[in-house]
Amino acid sequence: MKLRIFISSVQKEFAEERRLLAEYIRHDPLLGLFFSVFLFEESPAVDVSAAKLYLPEVESSDIYLGIIGAEYGNVDNEGISPTEREYDAATKFGRERLVFLRRGVARDVRLEKFVQKIQTDVVRKSFTTEEELRGAVYAALVRSLEKRGFVRTTPFDLAFDTDCTLSDIDDTKVDDYLRRAHSAKKITIPDDADSKWILEKLEAISPSGKVSNTGVLLFAKNPQSYFMSSEVKCLQYWGTKVERPIPSYQIYDGGLLGMIENAVSFVMGRTNHEVGEPRDGAAAPGRDELPYLAVREAIVNAVCHRDYVSHGGVQVMVFRNRVEIINPGTLPKGWTVDMLTRTHHSEPRNECIAKALNWAGYVERSGNGTESIVERCQAYNLKTPEYLPGNVDFRAIIWRESLGHQGPKSGPKSGPKSVEERILSSLANGELSSAELAVAIGQHSLSGKLKLRIKDMRSDGIIEYTIPDKPRSRLQKYRLTDKGRGIWSKLLGSV
Repeated sequence: MKLRIFISSVQKEFAEERRLLAEYIRHDPLLGLFFSVFLFEESPAVDVSAAKLYLPEVESSDIYLGIIGAEYGNVDNEGISPTEREYDAATKFGRERLVFLRRGVARDVRLEKFVQKIQTDVVRKSFTTEEELRGAVYAALVRSLEKRGFVRTTPFDLAFDTDCTLSDIDDTKVDDYLRRAHSAKKITIPDDADSKWILEKLEAISPSGKVSNTGVLLFAKNPQSYFMSSEVKCLQYWGTKVERPIPSYQIYDGGLLGMIENAVSFVMGRTNHEVGEPRDGAAAPGRDELPYLAVREAIVNAVCHRDYVSHGGVQVMVFRNRVEIINPGTLPKGWTVDMLTRTHHSEPRNECIAKALNWAGYVERSGNGTESIVERCQAYNLKTPEYLPGNVDFRAIIWRESLGHQGPKSGPKSGPKSVEERILSSLANGELSSAELAVAIGQHSLSGKLKLRIKDMRSDGIIEYTIPDKPRSRLQKYRLTDKGRGIWSKLLGSV
């Protein structure tokens, strides 16, 4: 929907300028995409007073564009001209006000008083010729589009689009970042490094103290209050397509590092892990179903290279046979999918965010991320990951299926079961304590990872306590909820 501009002036004095300006805005290749124009003189004849017509039009517009010359105009019973009434209405309704003053004219005394009021409220621009007016209006409307996020001359991550300052920064997020950066050894961290130091190092704070969009996303106390769609949505599905019921659905917000860590944990906690046989009284190292670094790299890429101006967000979806990571944004112009499977030059959408993640050890080296995902999955004997660029988003697929077979189909009867399925199967036969559940699914003891799986399934409403009022009771057991029984019945019906 286009933004609506209400052009206000003394009609007789600026009749030609009004007509030409409206025509210019409507037909300009850029402005015409975003703006429509209301001119009073173009309105059809109606049986209402002018005041009853134009003041509602001001309220329904987005921008008041006032042109001031020499004349104050006709006045009403209170001695106020329509132009000033319109300006006051725009002020009352909180509309953006753009005012342009003609130079070198002798103004009416009443108009001078009106101009003084304008000068205390808004910054106004001066013009002499119609060409100057058109140029000034164009520049002002482009700035308005920039403020609203419709167009951008500065890259998103380098821009200062919010009112966030140093006082809005979360020091715990900064401390976590500095700790990671110190371990990564990409930059030298002084002992007295603090929030201001890292923001200055990233060029993410202005001389006036405003924090850039990069600083907001990394360190603000509540980044989503500034950029709502910057969150990461994670979903798990039992089958190979999007369908209900959804066993697990989490929305992670906060800073970029926390969202990355939570999303990676979501995936790794909902894919399988082989536990080694005990040796000399200790458990042998196990093996994750998916390479951890490949999963993390794919999620980092989505968070780092996404289009933050888009209202869409990053989604991570875990299916029985694959993990899909989707982010809003497209490949750079001229890039192909084939380029992503080999070392290529780096062209990050958000260069400052990429630099920050590199310093914190989340990015190994430029142009190698998508290639390393392929290499790590191949080393695990998994199917080659796929990259699917679209018109508005980019999709990375990490397959859970090993080469040489198609893997289990959609039901618990076909091949090895995941931990979640084994928990469902065990509780389908009756209530069990956590220790009994560990034995039932084939583990020697209650591991930390199993505790996390149980906690997640309880949070997702799949299983529940038998004694909810006494969670620490020694008699506490678990059972399936209605949702859990529905999921298990669906799995039993799969082939």
